[in-house]
Amino acid sequence: MELQELENRLNILLEQEVIDEHAYAVTIDAYKEVINLLNIERLEQGEMLFTHLPMALTRIGNGEEVEGPDSGMMQEVKNSSNYPKAKSLLGFVERNWVKSLPQEEKDFLKLHFTNVLNINEGVK
Repeated sequence: MELQELENRLNILLEQEVIDEHAYAVTIDAYKEVINLLNIERLEQGEMLFTHLPMALTRIGNGEEVEGPDSGMMQEVKNSSNYPKAKSLLGFVERNWVKSLPQEEKDFLKLHFTNVLNINEGVK
């Protein structure tokens, strides 16, 4: 996924009022942060993360709640060597969102960030 692909996806979601402008902006910034962290130009298999992120932020902004991921799945995520980077990326999102995220959303985002980092580590 390249930045232009992400922008196209987000524009559709924005036009359909599925996400808001702040979620759009935070998602673009988070994408750029991941690209910079990995020192790559194109992100492989980032569609799920970068579709979930703006929708999650919009849900949070609307006061909606979700159930978090399975505890066994989260244990696998925590065992990944990329988990600390995923936590750092989550912190980046929270700083840009300027609000704390519910634990359930934090867990989903750590899961998605960890998966994307695992897939793209070493890709040039």
